[in-house]
Amino acid sequence: MRKARFILMAPATLCAAFLGILSAQSERIQEESEIVSFFDVLDLPARIDEPKLSKGKDSYLLNCAIANRSGEPLLGLRLILMIVAPDGKLRTRLAWSEESEVAAYSIKTFQFNLHLKDSVPASDRYFLAVDEVIGRETIWRAVDAEKALRAYSRGQHDVVPKVKAVANKDDRDRRPLVIRQERKQ
Repeated sequence: MRKARFILMAPATLCAAFLGILSAQSERIQEESEIVSFFDVLDLPARIDEPKLSKGKDSYLLNCAIANRSGEPLLGLRLILMIVAPDGKLRTRLAWSEESEVAAYSIKTFQFNLHLKDSVPASDRYFLAVDEVIGRETIWRAVDAEKALRAYSRGQHDVVPKVKAVANKDDRDRRPLVIRQERKQ
């Protein structure tokens, strides 16, 4: 009969070993991910921090943090990602909507799956912008966000889209309806 041998480690040593494994994994992820340039439209309530694009099994993964600069909870975003070749030509443009609930005046991390038809060459650059923000009470839309993002990718940082805000009549908090059933006797 074999006896099991246990190696006892001091808690500090065990913690250091665990942190070493985690930091090695995060360094590997950071090496494999591409930095994405974010075009911030200051009049929109959402800002994206530290966007990074990495290749997954079947798709690309966009890891980022979304900051809510407003006093209203956010429900979702419409994003635009442009992939630009080294010569400045637009290779791909991708626009999509994501459900992304963020409380008022807070920040939250997200991972979005992107399905690109072709693999992206390592020399290409990535540019990201928020096109639309859906809040519980308001919907903000950046007019001509795609044109401004394209200008930004060419180095023209003075092109800023105007933002229009409209009331969100569909997603506002509504009082629940109470249906009472009367019993007949």
